[in-house]
Amino acid sequence: MTVYIESNFVLEQALQQEQSDACDSILDLAVSGLISLVVPAFSLAEPHHALALKAKARNRLSNELRTHMSELGRSKPYRALPDDFTALASILIQSAEQERDGLQRAIAGLLNTADIIPLDSFTLVFAGELQAGLGMSGQDAIVLASVVRHLENTTPSESCFLSRNSRDFDDPDVRDRLDQFACRYFADFDEALQYIRNRVGTRSPPSA
Repeated sequence: MTVYIESNFVLEQALQQEQSDACDSILDLAVSGLISLVVPAFSLAEPHHALALKAKARNRLSNELRTHMSELGRSKPYRALPDDFTALASILIQSAEQERDGLQRAIAGLLNTADIIPLDSFTLVFAGELQAGLGMSGQDAIVLASVVRHLENTTPSESCFLSRNSRDFDDPDVRDRLDQFACRYFADFDEALQYIRNRVGTRSPPSA
C-alpha cells in the first residue's frame, strides 16, 4: 500500500500534537516495509516557514512581556510578578527552539524512510491548473499536483492520502481526482492508521 502524506503530518510529529502517536505508528509501518510512504518535497520545505512564523510571533510576544515586566517591576504592588513573567517569556523562546529541533528530527526520519516526490516544472504547471480549477490555495495545489502526478506515474494498486487540512482536501472535486486512482482520502491520522493496519494485516498494540 502507498500512503501519501503532506506538511501537517510532518508538523504533527515535530510538535508532538494529539495524533502524533498515529503518525509515529504509520512511519514504523513504512520502516518495516509494510507500506510505502510518499511525501512531496514541497511538504518538507513548507513546515520551516510555518515554524518561522510561529517563532517570530513568540519572540514579539516575549519582547512585549519583558517591556511590561520592566514597567510593573517599578511598582511596589507588582514587584513579585516579574519572576513569573520571566519564566513565561523563557518558555516562549525555548518552545521555538524545541519545535525547530523536533522538525529536524521528523524530516530526518522521513528522508530515511519515505519516497520524496520532486518538485519540477510539470508539477508547478499542473498545480496552477488545479488552483484555478478547484479554487485551492497555491500551496495545497502544489501538494495535490505532486500526489496526482505520482499516482499517474506509479499506478499503485492501493493507496491513500492523509491530510488534516479537510477544509481544502475534503472536497468532492479533490476526492474525484483521487478516486480516479482508487486513492482514499483521510482527514484523521488515527482513523487512517486503523484503515492501513486493516489493509496490511497488522494489529494495534495491546493497551497498557
